[in-house]
Amino acid sequence: MRLRVVGLLVLMAAGCGGPAPTAGQDDGELTVGAIISQTGVYAMLGDEMETAMRLYLEEHGGRLGGRPARLVVADDAGAAGRGRHEAGRLVRQERVDVITGLLASPVAVSVAEAAAGTPVVIANAGADELGGPGVFRVSYTNHEHGHAAGRYAAERYGGAGAVLMASDYSAGVETLDGFEEGYGAGPLKRILTPYGKVGDLQPYLAEIPPEAELLYAFYAGGEAVTFVKAFRQLGYDTRIQLLAGQQLVDEDVLAAIGPDAEGITSVGSYSPALDNPANTAFVATWRARTGKNPSVVALQSWDAMRLIDRAAADGGDLGKALAGVEELESPRGSLRLDAASHNPVQNWYARQYENGINRVIATIPPKE
Repeated sequence: MRLRVVGLLVLMAAGCGGPAPTAGQDDGELTVGAIISQTGVYAMLGDEMETAMRLYLEEHGGRLGGRPARLVVADDAGAAGRGRHEAGRLVRQERVDVITGLLASPVAVSVAEAAAGTPVVIANAGADELGGPGVFRVSYTNHEHGHAAGRYAAERYGGAGAVLMASDYSAGVETLDGFEEGYGAGPLKRILTPYGKVGDLQPYLAEIPPEAELLYAFYAGGEAVTFVKAFRQLGYDTRIQLLAGQQLVDEDVLAAIGPDAEGITSVGSYSPALDNPANTAFVATWRARTGKNPSVVALQSWDAMRLIDRAAADGGDLGKALAGVEELESPRGSLRLDAASHNPVQNWYARQYENGINRVIATIPPKE
């Protein structure tokens, strides 16, 4: 669902009106600035992110922490410089209380640097370097994502000869670093493709050594669609076992991939098939709005709003309140927020796509 808003959409509880109070007052309006990709390679993920955030507000009466809230959305176009500009604009002109969203790692890094003391709640980007007293994350680090997949692969495939493939930017490289460490088989061959610039993957897939038995691949958004279609249509599914990062066959790209996704195993932090009351309710709400299953990005965007909601309810300085949240109930299961890094400590799941859903086939505990 692609939502486009001209100007500012003010989501407030019924009956509230009049001029907006000064930003930052505990009893006034809470302004959330969401920097997402409405254009560029991650636009389809941006749609999921915005839909989830607006849906959370609607489901909570347009309030966060008991305060009327509004969501101001800015397009980063998948570019770090654009993200930095929008962060400055949101802080100076919109006077936002918190910045969230942030799909791509390079954008998130630039936004965190430009936030000027405004707290940042990262809903997706996994750059390992992100952190600091005012930066909070409900997704994961790239290294953690890859490490979980590497540990699963070592157990599931018994140390088979592996090769790695990803888009050549921080998320791709850091995820491969984590996989290599978790797999524990020493340096592995890497095939890196230029970020956002490759239409034909055949020359890169041809670099897979004939003796390799396992390919671990990281791609997201439009690049994920390109990769899976090329992998299937060029016959590589009959030549080598594929293990995917969660975004490669996540719910936000499955419609575009079609039947080529069938049977692919991935490692991720969420599946719509998880059996717990919070997830049952979230999936039902999402399906009622969109007619499809929620993606990892949708879930993380929902949880970003949930974290802001929890912190705002405590009153006072929002940054300090965010730091005080130690645990967050989530449709993915309860997750602990590390006090030092402000990153989630969570289970991971091996998922196999069958008949329209990523079914959970194994649970991978957090790295010790």
